[in-house]
Amino acid sequence: MSRFFVLFCLFLGTVFPLFAAPVAVITGNVSVPASERRFAAALSAHVVRWYQEAGVEVVQADDKTLGVTLKEKKVAVLVYLAMPTATQMAELTAFVKRGGRLLVCYSSSPALAALLGMTTEGYKKGGTDGRWSQMRFAESRPLGCPGTILQTSQNLFVVRPVAGRSQVLAWWHDRAGAKTDEPAWLLSPSGCWMTHVLLADGDADAKGRLMLALAAMYDPSLWRPAAANALKRAQALMKRIQPRVARGAPERAVAAWKSLARVSADADRALAQGKAYEAWNAALDMKFRCHEIYGLLQRPRKGEIRAVWDHSGQGLYPGQWTRTCRLLKDAGFSDLYVNIAGAGFAHYASDVLPRSKVFAEQGDQLAACVAAARPLGLRVHAWILCFSTEGATADRIAVFRKKGWLLGADAARPWLDPTNPDVRAYLVRAAREVAMKYRVDGVHLDFVRYPDFNSCFGAPLKSRFENAIGQRLLAWPDQVKSGSYRQAYIQWRASQVTDFVQTVRKTLRRDAPGRLLTAAVYGKYPSCLDAVGQDWESWINIDLVDYVVPMNSTGDMARFAEWVAQQARTRKQALHVVPGIGVTAAESRLDAIQVVDQINTARNAGCPGFALFDLDTTLRQEILPILRMGMTAPAGR
Repeated sequence: MSRFFVLFCLFLGTVFPLFAAPVAVITGNVSVPASERRFAAALSAHVVRWYQEAGVEVVQADDKTLGVTLKEKKVAVLVYLAMPTATQMAELTAFVKRGGRLLVCYSSSPALAALLGMTTEGYKKGGTDGRWSQMRFAESRPLGCPGTILQTSQNLFVVRPVAGRSQVLAWWHDRAGAKTDEPAWLLSPSGCWMTHVLLADGDADAKGRLMLALAAMYDPSLWRPAAANALKRAQALMKRIQPRVARGAPERAVAAWKSLARVSADADRALAQGKAYEAWNAALDMKFRCHEIYGLLQRPRKGEIRAVWDHSGQGLYPGQWTRTCRLLKDAGFSDLYVNIAGAGFAHYASDVLPRSKVFAEQGDQLAACVAAARPLGLRVHAWILCFSTEGATADRIAVFRKKGWLLGADAARPWLDPTNPDVRAYLVRAAREVAMKYRVDGVHLDFVRYPDFNSCFGAPLKSRFENAIGQRLLAWPDQVKSGSYRQAYIQWRASQVTDFVQTVRKTLRRDAPGRLLTAAVYGKYPSCLDAVGQDWESWINIDLVDYVVPMNSTGDMARFAEWVAQQARTRKQALHVVPGIGVTAAESRLDAIQVVDQINTARNAGCPGFALFDLDTTLRQEILPILRMGMTAPAGR
């Protein structure tokens, strides 16, 4: 076989899928500032995942190869192409003229808006009042499109329809359900336009259905692969569940199984008759019924920790903490980690940390949370982002820089220096404040680590390490990167974080006795000690924490089981490890059956409980109702 032929085959294998996939997902690159390209890529990854989960083939590329990527496509999703160049506009115009259709997820380009028969109005920045919290679609929406999608957006680039050329497909509504005057989606014969981007902040199932429905509106042939994929996945779940039902199941589960079998037969019949949309719809119903039956087959475990992380720090229903806490209690949960503070912000009345915009506009979130949770017996842990500057304003980061508190010179990801005694003392004061000022049940430490290994070679660290070992290093940083001082440096660096945890522990025991101290940690030990200086096994062994919560975010069941087995390999460790489950984490998206399986893995390992990330609409709509059927149901149901 000639070398040319081999190269030609490789070329075809690379290029043919590009043309075969019916949908192109284009990520902003040339058309956005360099500082926003990582964000654009993350948004694009969500869109790709939604299509792949729907069974629709996509090709993903950035806008540098726009003309090539658009060839032979019917639908192109433009993710954050803020301001396409003149060349890109010519390529997009040619695409539309030959019959292609665009789904635009955020842009500020008047030329692109004009191409779709719309007009730009301008940028709008919101506050913390939830002005844009729901997208409600018109009655005449496309086949398969949800009626409402929940998403809280902080800003928009408003686009308006042009009479006779386009129309509003969905309006933004506020968190109370009141309609605003800003369109969320617009529709024209040339495509659709969203005035923000689709965020991964919950309601994932509805967002996936939306993207499929919009693409299928312009390419109805997509319904068949989507239906076949959904049916295949639902029937695979049936095969898994059937033996459990046959061995003896609750009466409700048996009745649900009989109903499921009828729906499955209907779906098969519809697909065989070419009624792809009907088959897809039936397959979605099958999936829900499978999850329901699986939930009914589970049993609760008395006295376990059932925790959830609330990343927003405002609960599921901002301004209504009682409603959030009641929902969690009714779902059988016991603990809530509420994100109310970090080095650069506080959603509570802090005298140590800078008070946030949320605090100024929405009030003391920790006080409201505790007041709502305590009567229900729901434990509240004040979740503090320690050495990360997430949530800090630019002004606050400038203060940290002036004080000499920042680690390294990475301007894109500022991080506080754990080796700086002043930094550690500052964060200890914050932990003491929340524990003494509020009737919290515990303090939950997060980002209690370094960002990585390579950010830790600045001059202050060199000086402190030299003082610690009593010797000058003439070949810094090589001597600690790979030389004779590497292990000593790794241990010293980790000891600075451990010293912080130990000081928090002593402070709480002295000034706020009875408060629990917990920490979110990297799951892979001991690699996390080398990589980020997080020696959490030693924290357990010398009683610095009540328990750790490893962030085991993965959809790979074998990998999750391997991680938990390692984390709980001794009886003492197992009793102090509460595995974290990434329901809607950046690294994983789990359905209800996967969540149940991971909880059972934690139980079988002898762990005292589990923690779910994150408290969002996906958790509320898809996971909690299934768990409360059996896994977290009241004992003896």
